[in-house]
Amino acid sequence: MSTRTALILAFAAMGLSAAQAGTVSTWVGGEAGWIDVTTPSTVTRGQVANELIAFRRNPVAADGGQFVGGEVGYILPQHTYARVNGEWVCTDKIAHNPPPPAIKTPAERSAFRAQYPA
Repeated sequence: MSTRTALILAFAAMGLSAAQAGTVSTWVGGEAGWIDVTTPSTVTRGQVANELIAFRRNPVAADGGQFVGGEVGYILPQHTYARVNGEWVCTDKIAHNPPPPAIKTPAERSAFRAQYPA
């Protein structure tokens, strides 16, 4: 493959994601197959700019993770513990949700089979 062909493919790939940012692909069948339909945005350019400025001031996502940039990129929140009266106590505000049980009830199994028939 020539350098020129490689550059053309690279530029096309970069523009593809930007071109489809405001579109939804819809299956129409037949020879046409998929068509892209533009979706109107409900957010103004000013609102997006204000959201970016607020995120740069406080780079914390909704899940509590923090954007630090560079190679690390994103740090998820970690549990912290302290020793209080001889016992380990969690000092963060992250929920300690137990994992779902591995053994399902008969009702859960039948609901699963109804939703995902073999």
